[in-house]
Amino acid sequence: MISHNTQAQPTQAQIQQQQAAARAAELEQAKRRSKKPTDKTISAAIEEICPTASIYNDMRRVEKKLDAAIMRKRLDITDSVNRNVKVFYLGLPFESLVLTE
Repeated sequence: MISHNTQAQPTQAQIQQQQAAARAAELEQAKRRSKKPTDKTISAAIEEICPTASIYNDMRRVEKKLDAAIMRKRLDITDSVNRNVKVFYLGLPFESLVLTE
């Protein structure tokens, strides 16, 4: 009795497609990792050894405040642009609203 394998073997093209998809996913994941900011905190022990480490930590604190301020301003601008502007109609023709000298 000959048994037939019910699962078809993948063809060469299917294998290549799977490998290409895996490579694309790996590249996408690497791109995401590269865009993530590094969040490195220098410990107090290292600050004792290297005096400029405290400057780095100060710079990080200032940068954090600056980023928050920029984001707040960006949101304020976006809100003001997207806010509906109310136009009141006075019931007068447009020409009568124009001041003439």
